[in-house]
Amino acid sequence: MSQTEHVWNQKAADWAERADDMWTNGSRKTVLPFLRKMITGGRLLDLGCGDGAACRLLTPDFQTVGLDVSDEMIRIARQKSPEQTFIVGTGEALPFGDYAFDVVLAVNSLEWSTRPVQVLQEIERVAPLVVISLLGPTAAPRQLAYRRLYGEEVAMGNTMMPWELLQLAKECGWTLLDEAVIQKEGAVMTGHRLLDQAHAFSCLFAFQTTAVRER
Repeated sequence: MSQTEHVWNQKAADWAERADDMWTNGSRKTVLPFLRKMITGGRLLDLGCGDGAACRLLTPDFQTVGLDVSDEMIRIARQKSPEQTFIVGTGEALPFGDYAFDVVLAVNSLEWSTRPVQVLQEIERVAPLVVISLLGPTAAPRQLAYRRLYGEEVAMGNTMMPWELLQLAKECGWTLLDEAVIQKEGAVMTGHRLLDQAHAFSCLFAFQTTAVRER
């Protein structure tokens, strides 16, 4: 079992207690409105679905599938929403056919991969549109990457910054459709892109992948 799986299996019960409030009133409350600006319905993959809160909130407008690396998270998601589809898996090897979805939603999940470029390639393979939320550099979960400095395996598999995601997307040939910043409490927007990303809790990006041009 990887460190990521271990951490999220341990956190699953506590996360599930707080998830609905995070999505409706807390740090994730602007994510779904941002998504709905891009697309109002269709087949959606929630990559890193946790307890399935986003899938529940998006039903019935979207036909959702939730995927998470934590089998305990998926157990809870299935328990909360037995009528919906939840699968244990990783972003590096999505168990779906090409163009299986209209959109992928990846909220604070890309950071946990040791092979983020491979995850982006898999996203491109299965959908023409993706909405990604990437943690800002000072967001508390970033602490889980610290022990990498000692050469240890860590739960948070990479330390990708928002500006690095933008560069990777550009190199993949993706088109940036929109972006937004979820500010930490008390932070003041400056209007300067890098500065606002630097003290953000997370940054939202919508990309058109190359899949839409190749279909």
